[in-house]
Amino acid sequence: MEDSSILSDSSTDIFASPSKPPESSTTQPKEPPAPQTPGQTPANAPPTRFDAEEAREASLRRELEGVRNINAVIEGVIATLDRAKGNMGTVSQTVSNASTLLNTWTRILSQTEHNQRLILNPGWNGATADMAEIEAETAARQVAAERRAAGEERRREEVRRRAEEEEMRRAAAAATPVARGAVFE
Repeated sequence: MEDSSILSDSSTDIFASPSKPPESSTTQPKEPPAPQTPGQTPANAPPTRFDAEEAREASLRRELEGVRNINAVIEGVIATLDRAKGNMGTVSQTVSNASTLLNTWTRILSQTEHNQRLILNPGWNGATADMAEIEAETAARQVAAERRAAGEERRREEVRRRAEEEEMRRAAAAATPVARGAVFE
């Protein structure tokens, strides 16, 4: 019957070749041998002053190595931040350039639209007629300003003349003797 169990196991995995025969469950698991290091002191021996100093120095070296590693990481972060700062400056300059180009493009399109409206306007007589109209408007504004200035000057002259006449009346009234019992109106 034992042969049939071996056959059934081998029939399930025909191509598997066992490298060892199956172990019986009666064997005890092996314990790993105790590692032996050279210079190891027995566990019951008291630590010496040299061992304590050596352990302290090893601890300080590990701590120093940890601090150096942290410093290296911090320096890496600082370098990365500096590169990011430079990249942000580049991005800012690019955005500024793009804004300038967009403003220029907007002005060009606005001028193009204005020119198109002028060309398609049947009442437009050309740039020469526009210049003549601008000059005529400027001359009309100048004439109107001169008229306002002349009118203002006439008003000032009228006010000055009236003040002089009033002053002359007062001077004439002060020069004539007043009769007793005269009534002034």
